[in-house]
Amino acid sequence: MKKLSAEKLVNNIDVCKQTAEYILTLLKGSTAPKTVNGTTCISEKLRQFWTWGAKSFMLIYSTDGCYGLQFKVTGLKHRGRVRVYYNPASDYFDVELLRDRKDALVWGCEDVDFEQLHNVLHQHIERTDDAEV
Repeated sequence: MKKLSAEKLVNNIDVCKQTAEYILTLLKGSTAPKTVNGTTCISEKLRQFWTWGAKSFMLIYSTDGCYGLQFKVTGLKHRGRVRVYYNPASDYFDVELLRDRKDALVWGCEDVDFEQLHNVLHQHIERTDDAEV
């Protein structure tokens, strides 16, 4: 589990905000609704993201130089905090699922590709029988 640093977060707040926005874009997918045969439709990624019950978003910075985003979820398989770090050295993401009240690591994964980030999280937060997007 990575250690957080508040001092470097304050000094690099703009970079951290951009990284957090990028992570949210990857998790939500396209937020623009589409119209198909007169019916307004949303993307499957956005629908799945809503099922997580994500809230309490917070910018984070680890001591090893990774910016990221922390938020709480209330999924079927995991209830607690999720930390997603962007690792600029490897250009991959590191993911941690933690218990809500303690800093106990439930599950962690390093080197997740940006194309698989949403699917990896959805598999561990909500369910596995949904269509992959």
